[in-house]
Amino acid sequence: MQPSDQRPSRVDSNDLALERTRFRVQVQECLPGSAQLLARRLHDLLRAALRDGTFGSGKLPSEAELMNQYQASRDVVREALDLLRNDGLIERRRGVGTVPVRAERLVSGALPPEGRSLEEHLALGRISPRLLHWAWVPAPQVIADHLDGIALGDDCLCIEYVLLLDQRPMALFTNYLRTPEAARVDLSTFRDDFYSLLHAGGINFTSFDVGLQAALADEYAAALLHVLPGEPVLLMEQTIRDRDGQAIDYALGTCRSEMQLRIGAIPRIDLTGTLPR
Repeated sequence: MQPSDQRPSRVDSNDLALERTRFRVQVQECLPGSAQLLARRLHDLLRAALRDGTFGSGKLPSEAELMNQYQASRDVVREALDLLRNDGLIERRRGVGTVPVRAERLVSGALPPEGRSLEEHLALGRISPRLLHWAWVPAPQVIADHLDGIALGDDCLCIEYVLLLDQRPMALFTNYLRTPEAARVDLSTFRDDFYSLLHAGGINFTSFDVGLQAALADEYAAALLHVLPGEPVLLMEQTIRDRDGQAIDYALGTCRSEMQLRIGAIPRIDLTGTLPR
């Protein structure tokens, strides 16, 4: 075969260019328009205002007031409000206006100061646990990998509970506490929150690692959290460390979607100090 036979023909090049043009058109058709992007940004701003309690328990400003306040068209305001309705955050009531129907909870991600309960620290209402499981279990590999001084099959204490806020389920947690600390906690003292349980056992801890991931509620979590299966939830992974930096507890949690964890005062990492000179 001659080398010239391996080169694409003009017809093939034209077909390729045509396919690329069609693909660009398809991508453009999938992208939101400028009005939709404006509505999404306004939706995010209004949701943040609802979370901050800007509107209190009263109604939201009228469409005309929102148009003036955010310099937005009526179509953009209406679409943003529709998005909030789809979130289950607001509803329009005849003769009243647009009102919030579900509170979003802004929760501090910092550990409670020593001597204070989680309820005192968050100041959101009465916090209490609904205990589901309390038993010694052999540590599976994933737990042994997350706790210091624990090997596969070693005993650890598994504590599973629903965290209640004013008797309303807000989060589901399963904690795995390593043996030295677990031997010091007492089921009878588990009346407020997990941190208070550790304090009651004289267990000192100073920090934790946390990971968050968006997900959809499975049937088990949905039933315990009083949401519908498939509703958005926030998955949480936490490792609690003692004063020596040892990982003493590993927890997996599922939180209702109205919970927002705020982690503040995160220091800037200076990587230049680690570079060779």
